[in-house]
Amino acid sequence: MAPPPLYQHKDVAFVVYDALAPIYDRIMSHVDYEEWARLVERIVDKFLRVQNPSIFELGGGTGVLSSLLLNRGFRYVGSDRSFSMCSIARRRAPFMCADARAIPCKKKFDLICFLYDGINYLQSLEEYSLLFSEAAKCLSPGSFFLFDITTETNSLNHFRNYLEHEDWGDYAYVRRSYYRKECTEQRNDITIYRQIAQGSPLYEKQIERHCQKVFSADAIARSVPSNFFTIEGMWDGFSFRCNTSHSERVHFLLKRTAP
Repeated sequence: MAPPPLYQHKDVAFVVYDALAPIYDRIMSHVDYEEWARLVERIVDKFLRVQNPSIFELGGGTGVLSSLLLNRGFRYVGSDRSFSMCSIARRRAPFMCADARAIPCKKKFDLICFLYDGINYLQSLEEYSLLFSEAAKCLSPGSFFLFDITTETNSLNHFRNYLEHEDWGDYAYVRRSYYRKECTEQRNDITIYRQIAQGSPLYEKQIERHCQKVFSADAIARSVPSNFFTIEGMWDGFSFRCNTSHSERVHFLLKRTAP
């Protein structure tokens, strides 16, 4: 049975990044992708101990991280659910358009990554189960699945009621972020203005509504299927220290067990 589309859930209009893709790198220019590349490198050195490992990235966006991993000598294939994001990412690395809950790939990898809290777009623990099952199919025994979640602590500390905007002339955007504690949803409403033509006073307006479901790290840990994975780590941020109730980001490392 095909997984339910992410864009049909309650009253939320989920998006496929069509409007956001052309300016995604501008909006995310503050993100330290080097920090994630270093984390992947540390994971490989500490746990995989494989020369020239193969990496498959889920939710790879526009492929900024892909360039950093390829430059480090890793064999890399990326994916994203958004065709618009993949169209940009393919200029940087091998990329496929794929839903993490239904991965169209039979190849086995040494490491699967799902980073920058992309996994938070899954709306139920049942969808996590779908993801874990799909990831397991693409991993050999002894290989790993690395992903991170953003926590309620992060939402309450930074995105409970947050507003930002930017105007570059050809594009402008307004982002409003708010946290719905009663249903543990982090919502981001982004209004994008695209200049119709260079020098034109006319702009096209588009709205994307993003909703991330915030589950506790413990709830996600309980949903990890023991017949597929063991949990090697649940770490605070980019450290290898155990996560706490104060952690704003938690990285999970799962090891594929023998079938």
